[in-house]
Amino acid sequence: MAVGRKRNERAGARSALIISGGAPNATLMAGALVAFHELGLKFDVISTAGAGALLGLMYAAPANGDPVSTLASLKDLGVADPIYEAFPVNYKVFNKPGMAAEVYRRLLALNPLVQQIMEWPAKDPLSQFAKDSAQLMWACVSPSDLSPSSLGLCAHVPFAEQIIDFAAVPEIEPEFYVNAFNLVSKQMENFDKRMLSVQHLQAALSFPFLYPPTPLGDGLYIEGAALDCLNFYGLLERHPDLEEIVVFDILGAEKLLRAPRDLYDAWVMSIITPLIEIARDDLKIFEAQHLGKYPKLRKPWRVPLIEGIAEADLPDVFDWSRSNLSRLFDIGYEAGLHGARGTLSHLAG
Repeated sequence: MAVGRKRNERAGARSALIISGGAPNATLMAGALVAFHELGLKFDVISTAGAGALLGLMYAAPANGDPVSTLASLKDLGVADPIYEAFPVNYKVFNKPGMAAEVYRRLLALNPLVQQIMEWPAKDPLSQFAKDSAQLMWACVSPSDLSPSSLGLCAHVPFAEQIIDFAAVPEIEPEFYVNAFNLVSKQMENFDKRMLSVQHLQAALSFPFLYPPTPLGDGLYIEGAALDCLNFYGLLERHPDLEEIVVFDILGAEKLLRAPRDLYDAWVMSIITPLIEIARDDLKIFEAQHLGKYPKLRKPWRVPLIEGIAEADLPDVFDWSRSNLSRLFDIGYEAGLHGARGTLSHLAG
């Protein structure tokens, strides 16, 4: 079931949901989206950046028609804790690049034994460990054409078509936007739901160095969240009648800044640290530019997602371990369920 209500854009859109970038914390936002769905909250516009684009499409156009199970499945991207402690890399998300690796993964998916293992429920730590160990073995023996001339470390996210119904996206109820930066025109662009495809999502997720830029038409695109974590770009120009803006921002919080634990963690923090400052500035700039200019617009409401994380858990907040992704999902669900029930009850359909 699609989320939102159909409106003629000329008649005016009243409410918007902003879903920020931040892939390691994606289950935090996924949990909140599940809570919003259960509360019956509806938005006229959904504007996304980076990982927020993937989440927004899972929410609005799930391939199985059920946003709850689709969003909850993100927890399965977590790596079993014993494996992650020894090898802190998410080989489920970050696949080896190249044509040989792509052919290898396609042939692997056709193997009956592999299919059987991938269908294991993996609901307890032992089965999770066994299943994830098999996936680690397959990832390790995968071929790769990574070289000094490569434009990115990894292949693009391989599972989008399995969880998102791209054919249904143009017909979803809310207006939907995904940002990406065009390296040719040097301009930030927004793809709307009428043009969104797998390739457009790849463009929106092409974070520099991790993924190669994505060619589309005459353009060459990188992830918009690398420059604009909260996709406010052109929102009020397109929808001047907006009254309510709800923000899922999981980066704009100083409490995420910390000293790295090791070299790999230092690399992760080198990516996250500038994004935290960008996200903090984006919301402040938006409010300074637009509050008062648009009489109907109220101050955007930022869902307190990061605030729900205990201080003791903050050092692990960017981990891809199964326990962390599950914990973040539960925290996001509670934040969405309890924090939004009274404040946003007027958005319920």
